[in-house]
Amino acid sequence: MKQIKIFPLINPIIKAIGIPGSKSYTNRALLMAALTKERVIIKNPLMSDDTCAMLSNLKLLGINIEVEDSAIIVNGSLEDIRKGKYSLNANLAATAIRFLLPLLCIVPGEKILTGNEGLNKRPIGELVNALRQLGAKIIYLKKEGYPPLKIISSQLKSKPLYMKGDISSQFFSAIFMIAPALGELEIHVEGKQISKPYIDMTIDTMKHFGIVVENNNYKTYRMPLKQAYHCKSYVVEGDFSSASYFFAIAVITKSTITLKNLNPDSLQADKKLLPILKRMGNMITWKENEITIAGKEITPVTINMIDFPDQAQTLAVLLSFAKGKSILTGLQSLHIKETDRLKATVNELAKMGIKTEATHDTLTIYGGNPKPAVIDTYGDQRTAMSFAIAGAKLSGMIINNPEVVNKTFPEFWDKLEQLGIKIERTN
Repeated sequence: MKQIKIFPLINPIIKAIGIPGSKSYTNRALLMAALTKERVIIKNPLMSDDTCAMLSNLKLLGINIEVEDSAIIVNGSLEDIRKGKYSLNANLAATAIRFLLPLLCIVPGEKILTGNEGLNKRPIGELVNALRQLGAKIIYLKKEGYPPLKIISSQLKSKPLYMKGDISSQFFSAIFMIAPALGELEIHVEGKQISKPYIDMTIDTMKHFGIVVENNNYKTYRMPLKQAYHCKSYVVEGDFSSASYFFAIAVITKSTITLKNLNPDSLQADKKLLPILKRMGNMITWKENEITIAGKEITPVTINMIDFPDQAQTLAVLLSFAKGKSILTGLQSLHIKETDRLKATVNELAKMGIKTEATHDTLTIYGGNPKPAVIDTYGDQRTAMSFAIAGAKLSGMIINNPEVVNKTFPEFWDKLEQLGIKIERTN
């Protein structure tokens, strides 16, 4: 088993590093480019396991795509897809399997869509149910509600659609993006819409591609008639999910770190971590295309994270150093991520001597004096990166299977070294 041992910073640092493009925006742009008849240049894309899964499957369908330095050129579109039998594998990329499924319902042929073992354990039934409302013919090949799937339909109907809002925003985004191919579409949200910023991100990207989505307070969404994708180039902004680990390192080590290639006006959900850190007493400076955080202190907080659940682990590790009780709520979606992230966080914090209490959607952390530990990553990149934060402060933190970061942030360990945090790799 591979491991990385992290050696903490001896003194606070003043450093600047660049942040790669957003995975979420890259995969949205790739799908929209495949729905655009004209040639699209995607600039500053993230090249990671998840984005390569999307790219390779679009190419497998017959869409002409070229990869160059710092750009992806999508020359073809879904009109190039011919009738045939296709076998597609999204590996471990949830965005890829969820975004591809509606697309496969509107192209010819018999399509098999699957993922690696870990992805096939993640539910997709609500998205399948929604597509079936629109006339999709989708068959579960193994377990009901989970991949792998066989798709034999090649068109969908335009009709009112009803979807549960409290499972995954990606299901909504996936259908939004293929809506212009259907004509007018109205989606009704049943219950409360979670992860609203991710909905905003999809709507914003579609706007860049010339498509209007009417959002009625996250209760209904409407795509008007006679819209078509048009875009010549799209620039992927830097990823706040990737930046968050370095924000936390600045706080935990009382360092000053500047993160470049970040849009201060971004709609990304994980940007919501910054007001929390500021509320603790840390200094944040916004400039054009960069953000600087000067770490000062960590204090306990009570936060509802329903709109940005991917930051729960980062914040949980950070709060393990705060003296007192912190409460994170709105965490129900963590159970259906790459692993059960709520359970994983409880397990690994316990190794560090941190007491926690968890319910289905909350995590209470009694922080103050964490100890170094050997961290299991459960095949989940965010578990690896979140607990690596503690290694910047504690001597003796070891991360098992560190290569999982390749899923969304292949440069993560290199970026730590750029900050002056020494790491030691072992096989």
